[in-house]
Amino acid sequence: MAGLAASVAIFYWALRTGQFSDQERARYLPLSDRFPQPSVANPSKLSKEVYALLFALALGLAGMLGTVLLTFYHLRG
Repeated sequence: MAGLAASVAIFYWALRTGQFSDQERARYLPLSDRFPQPSVANPSKLSKEVYALLFALALGLAGMLGTVLLTFYHLRG
């Protein structure tokens, strides 16, 4: 329910602020060369985003493992 409410709120915000008003321009944005990719200063060093994604992955795996363990625990007893 929280995800659905957030999706509706973000969609309403996008409509209200005119995010969908210029569809012709949006069609060609992926082909534009106006926004070059930034070069990576040190590719061997992991960024904050990578650590955040790894943390989220670890939380998800821990949640799934906990669910499986609780299921086996309740099946035994």
